[in-house]
Amino acid sequence: MSFTTRIQNYTNSTSGENVTDALKKGVDYVIGVVNSNNPDMLRLFAYKIDLNMNGVQALEVLEQFNLSHLVDVKRGTKFCRPVTDRQIEDVLDSSSIYFALETNPVYFMDGAGKLTIAPSANGSNKGTLYGVAHSRGRSIDDTNEAVRNTGWSFGGVSHIAPSTNHSFPKIMHELLVMHSAECILMERLADFRTSIPAGLDAEWTDALAKAKKLFDDGANIQGDNAGASMSVQYWLNDEDEDMAETTIQAISSELGRASQYNAKFKADLERLTVDYQWTQGQIQMLNQKKQEFIATHINIGPQGSPEGESKV
Repeated sequence: MSFTTRIQNYTNSTSGENVTDALKKGVDYVIGVVNSNNPDMLRLFAYKIDLNMNGVQALEVLEQFNLSHLVDVKRGTKFCRPVTDRQIEDVLDSSSIYFALETNPVYFMDGAGKLTIAPSANGSNKGTLYGVAHSRGRSIDDTNEAVRNTGWSFGGVSHIAPSTNHSFPKIMHELLVMHSAECILMERLADFRTSIPAGLDAEWTDALAKAKKLFDDGANIQGDNAGASMSVQYWLNDEDEDMAETTIQAISSELGRASQYNAKFKADLERLTVDYQWTQGQIQMLNQKKQEFIATHINIGPQGSPEGESKV
């Protein structure tokens, strides 16, 4: 089975829909929900990035590696402690009692997503990141139902992500599919506005207009035979019952044509109404199923310190 097939189970069809874009939105949604409801679970989505450089100062790691979240930072074998902008000057000042030591390194991330590690990484103590890539940093294999990290090149080192490096738990695929399906249904719901006919079409209007002209306005009937003698009123005044009856039959034919277009218009509206209501119902159902999934698989997932996460 593929992601698309699973999405079709909720949407009935994906014809003409941008499934790739919907899946990307699904990836970002899942990561966002995990971060909001249980940030400790972000470690399940993170992958390792070796910076391979000395002196990490104001490095744009989020943009460079397409990361949405930075889970952990290491300097050599030591995990770094995060500090705020109020502390960054002190941890870089060798004369301060808060100066960062090799045994207790720190890192700082500014508002622009730029990373600084202190003390500066050097030699074997180079920086390592554990980050969560957003959809632009991942490739989605629809056919094989896999979400993989993409490769990157940095500091003279090119990293090709292995095909097995998913960093996206398979159990989360169902939430990914549900949100992707919901995105498609939401777009389809918006498209209904352009699908609803503004009114009866030109053929219906033409049929009614011609019926009226045949009754009392023959002079304005289009065509080579236009003239006052084309109307029912003319033949009635002329006491020509046969011609009056023939003209009335023509009027009935035009009214029948108008009735057919009216019936089609009503059928189209009824079909759109049924489709609209079904789509609304599917969106409500998906929203409920998503909330149940979040409560079951995310809210009660790993909590607290990483040491307590071995149960996952």
